[in-house]
Amino acid sequence: MKKKINRQFTEAEKEYIRKNKKILLIRSVLMLGFLLVFNVFAWFIYVSKVNTEMDIKALSWDVVFSEGGNAVKDVVIALDVYPGMEEYTHTISVTNASETAANLFFDTKSVTLFGSEMLTDTTMTEAQKEQFLMTVLPLTIQYQFGNTVMQQSTQSSFTVKINWEYENNNYYKVPAIFGYSADLTYYTKSGSTYTVTEVTGSTYNALKNSLYLTKDDIDSYIGEQCGYYQRANGKSCLVLKGELVAEQSQAGS
Repeated sequence: MKKKINRQFTEAEKEYIRKNKKILLIRSVLMLGFLLVFNVFAWFIYVSKVNTEMDIKALSWDVVFSEGGNAVKDVVIALDVYPGMEEYTHTISVTNASETAANLFFDTKSVTLFGSEMLTDTTMTEAQKEQFLMTVLPLTIQYQFGNTVMQQSTQSSFTVKINWEYENNNYYKVPAIFGYSADLTYYTKSGSTYTVTEVTGSTYNALKNSLYLTKDDIDSYIGEQCGYYQRANGKSCLVLKGELVAEQSQAGS
């Protein structure tokens, strides 16, 4: 049997072993760091690729607005209006030829009456604009969609209706675009009671927000101002501008 030899390392050998262990530890840490960075980078590339492919798929759809066989997007209606006019309708066809459902809506950009912008409050939502256009005057503007949510490969429509009923007994709050007229009778409201109020050119602006007019006076004022505007500018009294918009429906994606 061989004898077991207990050899003692010299100090120089011990120092050499310590240095090699330190170098090996540093190399191991660097290798782990490199592998971690490589895996993170590979995951980033994978996620970016997936997101890019998803974006391309979201854009591969086709919703067409058309009128008389021509593609349209912006809606511009210029019209001469008067009390008792026959209801005006303007219809645009909508075809969803894509593979996903679509949400439809209309964005009202501007409505002018005898050259003055009616939608002066820029904070109004589209729903508030539509409510305003239905109630502020006896001259009403209404939008109708066949369907606001269109399934894939279906058709719908968008219609603008403009009407000015001939008679009613309502009172209307004086619109912001109206100026003072000595020919009109102004009212103030308390509860459900309307009372004639004396108004002059110098007091009109201070009282304007609390003043009301009858339908007959509203009709007279709009008719007069439209006549002046048309003769001076050769343009229609009422102009509506807006944009039809289709967005991918979450329900159909």
